[in-house]
Amino acid sequence: MFKTTPLKRLRELRWLEMLPDNIDVPAVFDRPDQVVPIERATVDEIEFALVALARQQSDLYSLTGALGDVLKMARRQGACGADNAISAAARDLESGK
Repeated sequence: MFKTTPLKRLRELRWLEMLPDNIDVPAVFDRPDQVVPIERATVDEIEFALVALARQQSDLYSLTGALGDVLKMARRQGACGADNAISAAARDLESGK
């Protein structure tokens, strides 16, 4: 009988199926950046990886917000398809809308 690994058992749960094989742990104190197999990761390493991912998530949220704003501004100026979005958004800004 084959024994299933703890990671396989966790991945069988719907909300944990996305667990990666490895995590990127940023440099902390005197330790350099490292890639750690998830099955060997300590609680601290997962915490450090999670903090780094949260920063990336925040940056992505800001980026999607900025791009969404440019799109709305360009659309208000009637821009579509192959029109230059930045130029149209700048026109929107200048029009005071």
